[in-house]
Amino acid sequence: MPCDLLRSLKTGRRIGQSWAKTVPPVTDAGRVTNATCLTAQNGMIFEGRHLSTMTETAAPPSRSVSKAWPDFFIVGAPKCATSSLHALLIQHPDIFMCSPKEPHFFSTDLPGLAEVDDIAGYEALFAAAPDGACLGEASAFYLMSEDAPARIHAANPEARIILSLRNPADATRSWYHQLRDGFREDQTAFQASWDLQEARAKGERLPPYCPEPRQLQYREIYSYADQVARYLDVFGPEQVLILRFEEIKQDSDAVITRILDFLRLEPFSESIALPKTNTRRQARFPWLIQLISAPPPVLRPLVGPAKRVLNAVGIKPSVVMMKHLSRPAEAAPQTQADPDFRKTLLTAFAADIDRLEELIEADLSEWRT
Repeated sequence: MPCDLLRSLKTGRRIGQSWAKTVPPVTDAGRVTNATCLTAQNGMIFEGRHLSTMTETAAPPSRSVSKAWPDFFIVGAPKCATSSLHALLIQHPDIFMCSPKEPHFFSTDLPGLAEVDDIAGYEALFAAAPDGACLGEASAFYLMSEDAPARIHAANPEARIILSLRNPADATRSWYHQLRDGFREDQTAFQASWDLQEARAKGERLPPYCPEPRQLQYREIYSYADQVARYLDVFGPEQVLILRFEEIKQDSDAVITRILDFLRLEPFSESIALPKTNTRRQARFPWLIQLISAPPPVLRPLVGPAKRVLNAVGIKPSVVMMKHLSRPAEAAPQTQADPDFRKTLLTAFAADIDRLEELIEADLSEWRT
């Protein structure tokens, strides 16, 4: 179904001569809550698992007052080329993607990631979209979130879901380095961070700046089977496109074609290369980065508030670090780095890879090395 037709379903589904609206999640003092999420279908309103005979009918409003729910979502996983896919799709003339790239509005179980937490704020992200545009967003932790699939479906049951997966042994290490670049990880070695997961799940040994502690749960983030199953269960396989990082790198043209076909959009008028984003970097002054990431105890309470103030005025410390305090990292094959620890990672993810392989009916043997 074309994206412009999908949008007509966001504000209402035609039933006879009236419109049954999708009712957005209710708010409590301006904050979206999990308590109630209503979806009107065929003249009925569903509240959780309870059916009510109440209905709400209205003429479909114009864009200026309608709910601007996206037509598609890139839901993750982090470090699996989601930023590259986003950078590609925003170049398509029929697509509008919001800024910030990752509002994390629907992942209410990961509150530390939310860029907006009320409906009005989320709608405002799409206010500049031209009429008829295919709306999208790309919050990489929607895949990990247990809340996001059902909440997205309640907002737009016709939404299309794009997810990208990567060998967990590679993705975890890449994610660790991104956390280090963003001052959200204070351990100088990835293995030390991996070994701290159990303690950090209890709220112990957290970095001084840690807006969402579950971002430090590497094994949970990259255990894909249950996460993918949630989206397949909620949306059905026809509305979920599963990509693999390795395929994106090897044949980006074919992947671009698959994505646009999935969204029912015309191909680009000219060849578009898949942009490279969030490439690995290394610190010019490692001692300074470590001082910022793990300051002396007397300064640690100041780190979080200071970073929040800088973010509020539009200064991203991680961006400053990337531009002025780091340089492109020298490439090193993952298999040559800490071979014994890599075996630990492969073992940790082996059972989940087996389950995922069966779930999506794909050969993931290359993820076992």
